Amino acid sequence: MRCIFCKCHSSSSTSREHIIPESLGNTEYTLPPGVVCDRCNNYIARKVEKPLLDSPYFKEQRFKMSVASKRNKIPTISGVHLQSRTLIELIKQPDKDGISISTASSKDESRWIQSVTEQKNGTLIIPVASPPNDYAISRFIAKVGLESLASRFIEVEGGLDEIVDKPELDELRSYVRIGTPGQVWPYSCRSIYPPDFLFTKQGETFEVLHEYDILVTNTFEFYIVVALFGVEYVLNLGGRVIDGYYEWLRNHNDRSPLYIDKNAQL
Repeated sequence: MRCIFCKCHSSSSTSREHIIPESLGNTEYTLPPGVVCDRCNNYIARKVEKPLLDSPYFKEQRFKMSVASKRNKIPTISGVHLQSRTLIELIKQPDKDGISISTASSKDESRWIQSVTEQKNGTLIIPVASPPNDYAISRFIAKVGLESLASRFIEVEGGLDEIVDKPELDELRSYVRIGTPGQVWPYSCRSIYPPDFLFTKQGETFEVLHEYDILVTNTFEFYIVVALFGVEYVLNLGGRVIDGYYEWLRNHNDRSPLYIDKNAQL
C-alpha cells in the first residue's frame, strides 16, 4: 500500500485518517491505516486541520453547535463585560445544558462579581469572528477532496493505486502536503442553510454539522463539495479553476449538488 499524498509505502502505518476531523463532529467517515501514512497524517493534523480548527470562526461555530473535540472539550469564546471592563469567557460542558460565564483571568473575578451584583443591568459584548483566510480553507477542502476520492476507490481492485499514480492529482497532493503560501487554490464559498437548520427525513428531525460529496460535470471535471455548519465550499480537484462549477450552478438553478438528484428529498 502507498500513501495517497506522498506516494511512499505505508503498509506499516497504524493511524486512521478522519476525512472530516473529529473536532467537527465526525466519528464515522474514516480511511483505514495506510491510505494516508502516519507521517502525512501527523503533518495534515498540525499544518492543515489545526489552523482551521483553531481559527476564531470555527471555534465560534463549534461553540454554538456544542461540538466537542476528540478530547471531549467544547471551545470557549471570549467577550467583554462592558460595565466592569472585564474580559470574560463563555463556557459549555458536553452533554450539559446552559452556558457558564467566568472571567478570563482569576485576578479580575472579584471586580466582575461586584459589578454584576451591584448593577441591575449589564452588557456583554461578544465579537463576531471572521472566517479563516482563504489559504487555510482551500488546503483543508483540498485535503477532504483527495481523501473523499480515495474512500470511493478502496473497494475497487487497484483503485487506490490509480489515485496514487494519477498525474492529474499531483498538484493537489503537493498543495495539501507542502503548500504554496501566497498562492491560493481557488474555491467557491456560499451559505446554503443556517448552521442550526432542522432537516426532516422519514419523520426524524436533525441538524447537519458537515457533509460532502463529489460532483462530476459533463466536461468530466471533478469537484469536491463540502458543507460545514451550513456553508458550502467547492474546489476543483484537477486544477486551479472554478468556472466549471459556476456554469454547473447556472444550469441547475443555483441548487447545491448536495441537495439535488439522490438528496433532493431533503
